[in-house]
Amino acid sequence: MLPKKISKHTTILTRRLRERATRQEMAATGDPTLRTIARCLDLAHRDDFTAAQREAFERVEDYRRELLSNHELINYPVFNLPETATVSSECKRATSPPIWARFLFLLATELGAERILEMGTNLGISGSYLLEAIRDRPEATLTTMDGVPKYAEMAGKQFAGIVEPDRFEILLGNYDDTFPELVGRAPDFDLLFIDGNHREGPTVDYFEELLPHARRPSVWVFDDINWTPGMVRAWEKIRSAPEATYSIDLYKLGIVVVNGGSGESSGGRYGLHLSY
Repeated sequence: MLPKKISKHTTILTRRLRERATRQEMAATGDPTLRTIARCLDLAHRDDFTAAQREAFERVEDYRRELLSNHELINYPVFNLPETATVSSECKRATSPPIWARFLFLLATELGAERILEMGTNLGISGSYLLEAIRDRPEATLTTMDGVPKYAEMAGKQFAGIVEPDRFEILLGNYDDTFPELVGRAPDFDLLFIDGNHREGPTVDYFEELLPHARRPSVWVFDDINWTPGMVRAWEKIRSAPEATYSIDLYKLGIVVVNGGSGESSGGRYGLHLSY
C-alpha cells in the first residue's frame, strides 16, 4: 500500500511541476494573448478569485442548484428524437463543471473579450459565467446557439437576469440552418467556445468557416477534444492549421490562439494537461 501511495504522490508532484513549468514557458514567450491565458490557468489552478468574482460564481451556482431540483421534461424535436429527459438529469450530464466554467469566466475577463460566441447554449451555465464576466462592460456581447427550445427558453430567462436583453442573442434551430446564417453576418468574434456538436467534420468546419471573420488575435476553446476518436482527429486538424499560432491541450479542453493571417504561425505548440 505504501509504495502505491508514494507512486501516486510522486506522479501528482511531477505533473504539477510540469504544468507550472509549461505555464512559465507560455508566459515567457512575450505573446500577450498567450501570457493572459497562462495567467488564467494559474488563477484557476490556485482558485485565486476576488470576492466580487466569487459572488458572481455563486449567483450562477444558485441557478445550477435550481436546475438540479427541476424535474420538468425536455424533448428534442429539432433532432427528431423521441427521447425525453428531465432538466435535472441534463444539468448533471451536460452542463460545464464549475472549474471549467470559472476558467471561461477568467478568459472573458482577462482578455477583455467584446464579441463572444458560444456554440452549445444547453441550460445556460457556461453562458451565465461568460455574461457575468462581461456584466460591467456594456460594449461586450454574447451570441449563443442551440437547437433545443427548452434550453433556449430557460437560458434566456437566466441571461436576462444578468445583462440587458440586447447584449445577448440565442440562435435557436438546427446548426445546419443557423450556422450558415451566423457566418453570413461575417461575425468578428474574439472569444469562441465550441461545444455544440461533438463530431469531427462539423467541428473542423466551424473553425474553418469562422476563421476568416474572427478578430486577430482571437482565442478558440474546443470542448471534449478527447471524447471520441473523431474529436481527437478534429483537434489535431485544428491545432495543426497554419493559422493556429499556439495550441494548448488541457485534455478536456483544447485552446487555439490565432494571431496573424493565414500562414503566419510563428509560435509554438503547447501540450498542457491539468488534472482537476
